[in-house]
Amino acid sequence: LYHEGLIYRGERLVNWCPRCTTVLSDLESPYQPVSGHLWTLRYPFTDGEGGVEVATTRPETMLGDTAVAVHPDDERYRDVVGRSVRLPLIGREIPVIADAFVDPEYGSGAVKVTPGHDPNDFECGRRHGLPAINLLHPDGRLNANAGPYEGLSAAEGRERVVADLEAEGALLGAEPHPHDVPHCDRCHTVVE
Repeated sequence: LYHEGLIYRGERLVNWCPRCTTVLSDLESPYQPVSGHLWTLRYPFTDGEGGVEVATTRPETMLGDTAVAVHPDDERYRDVVGRSVRLPLIGREIPVIADAFVDPEYGSGAVKVTPGHDPNDFECGRRHGLPAINLLHPDGRLNANAGPYEGLSAAEGRERVVADLEAEGALLGAEPHPHDVPHCDRCHTVVE
């Protein structure tokens, strides 16, 4: 079937338990409420002053961002689609794209696109030809793609990234934000 072009091999996101080091189905990854934060970050334009504000519950995954997305009908961002921003801490240049999956009412109306760590971002990345950067080893520690944060757990990485964003002036604020997060139904570890 493969040689006849009827099936293909491709990469997909899966639910992964870093403690059990196994793939989990959606049924094995029930969502549980957690106390978290919504961090607002500033991604500066590469061609001058200003930038785009994004809100995220997982600031450590910004190390794997490959775009910033806005809704195509959001008047606030019409003039920034097609421009580039610089990823804080890493300095990588990424595009600002328009995609209808963005909810203009959530946060700042602009979202960081991390195709290697979010199902919605993965699909957005496929639509726009963006790479998916995996930031994690199978045990949940940050890998070489995380640069200077390599070897840290996701929680340690979050703490360090937030502190470094604040020191760089890219952290604009944080507010308490309870939300639901998938957990392994065997060991209750947060699913990556």
